[in-house]
Amino acid sequence: MGQQQLLPMILAAIVVGVAIITGMDMLAQENRASHQEEVRRTLLDVAGRAQDWYRRPAALGGGNRSFAAITWQKLNMHASTISADLTMSDKQQDSFSLTGTSKENPAWVLKYIVYADSVVAQ
Repeated sequence: MGQQQLLPMILAAIVVGVAIITGMDMLAQENRASHQEEVRRTLLDVAGRAQDWYRRPAALGGGNRSFAAITWQKLNMHASTISADLTMSDKQQDSFSLTGTSKENPAWVLKYIVYADSVVAQ
C-alpha cells in the first residue's frame, strides 16, 4: 500500500516542479519585454521633446528649426536613466540619431533617427 501512494506523490512533485520552472521562465521573459518597452518609451519621449525644441524659436530657448545645437540640458533630461544609456549623434539641421543601450543587457541597442515631424527606427 505504501508504494502505491508513493508513485502519485512523486508524479505530483514532478508536475509541480515543472510548473514552477515554467512560471519562472515566463516571468523572466515578461521582465525582459517590459525592460525593452521602457527603453523604447524613454527614447520616444526624448524624440518628442526634441521635436518640440526644434519648433520653438531661439528667442524662447528652442532650436529655431534646427537640431544642430541640441543637448541633453536643453531638453532638461539626462543621458543616463535607470534602464538605459542614451546618446545623441549625427546632429544636423533636419535630423539627428538617438540611441539607447540597455543597462540590463548591453547587447540590446535601439536606434532612431529623429526628424522634425517623424521618428524612424533603424
